[in-house]
Amino acid sequence: MMKKNKIVQLMVIIASILILIDQITKIIITAKYEMPIGTGIIGITLVENTGMAFGFNSGNTKNIILTMLILGIIINFIRNQKDRIDTKTAVAISLILAGGISNLIDRIVRGGIVDFIDVKNFAIFNVADCYIFVGWILLVVFLIKFNKKW
Repeated sequence: MMKKNKIVQLMVIIASILILIDQITKIIITAKYEMPIGTGIIGITLVENTGMAFGFNSGNTKNIILTMLILGIIINFIRNQKDRIDTKTAVAISLILAGGISNLIDRIVRGGIVDFIDVKNFAIFNVADCYIFVGWILLVVFLIKFNKKW
């Protein structure tokens, strides 16, 4: 188990790198996008999502407040539990924070989230959404495994 300050440093480094990657993908897509690409299962279609995940609650400006509240809860959890967080859990939480913060940056700077990964007949999302999805799956798995030790 890493020292609690090292865990926080690791989380900040991971989240910062992931936010940078997501923002770069969004900058490239918005600068180069001309029309939908791909005829298979996965393609690129640029959309602005003003809602939550999968466009739910679209156009509701309270989404920024809700996102900030969720991020605040996660950050408070880290602050209160950082001495019990192992490296794997820190990576999972870093993924969630990076995705949430990067999408929050979009909401504040662009007025909506840039989505472009088009899985036909399912959803259009972005790299940050992938971080959030994978992070929550890992976090649940790690927490279930952690709780079995008790």
